[in-house]
Parts: sequence; structure tokens; C-alpha cells
Amino acid sequence: MKTITVKYGVDSVTKQVDADLTFGDLQDSDQFKAALGFGDKTKALVDGIEQNRDTVIPANATVRIETAANTKA
Repeated sequence: MKTITVKYGVDSVTKQVDADLTFGDLQDSDQFKAALGFGDKTKALVDGIEQNRDTVIPANATVRIETAANTKA
């Protein structure tokens, strides 16, 4: 287990999570979505740098969730 802080807008949640939780798992988590109110199209940032969905979140990290911009193909 590890502790992480997740921020979205002005809200934040600090929780203990599984040691192997990835940024993608976090973005897909119904528990975090319900607590913070974010939707499906998001990106995860640490220190302002967008993180790969497959990367394991480091312990004690502060992750900011932002709504991803729409893109045209």
C-alpha cells in the first residue's frame, strides 16, 4: 500500500492505494471519479508533466487530474 493525493479543480483526496496502481487505473477509478467529479477524458499530471497511463504512481505523489482537450483527427 502507498499514499497518494489526487487533485481535481479545487478538490483533493488523499488515500491509501495498492502499490501497483497506475495512472490509467486512477483515471478509470469510479471511486476517485465519484469523490472528485471528473469524467472519462482526462490526463494525469505530476509536477505539471503529463504521465503515461501505464506508469505506476510513485508513493506519496500528488497527482493533478485535468480534463483532456478535444482533438480532431
